[in-house]
Amino acid sequence: MVYTIKQAVEFIVSTENIRTKEDLKRWFGDMGNKKMYLYVKRLASEHWNSIQTPENSTRFYYQKMVSGYKLCKLD
Repeated sequence: MVYTIKQAVEFIVSTENIRTKEDLKRWFGDMGNKKMYLYVKRLASEHWNSIQTPENSTRFYYQKMVSGYKLCKLD
């Protein structure tokens, strides 16, 4: 399957059972945001390479999906 960055972040958050900012920080571990970026880049490489700031898009989507961020909008 070819993912967009949004779909990749949704997949990771769901698969890793990340619900809160604290869950995300635990999952990041010592790698920090880089762990998410590498995973998203692997899943959505085509979309990742087609935009100027894929890290910003990745961060926007996980902050929107995970509670504890001002952007959080859980459905």
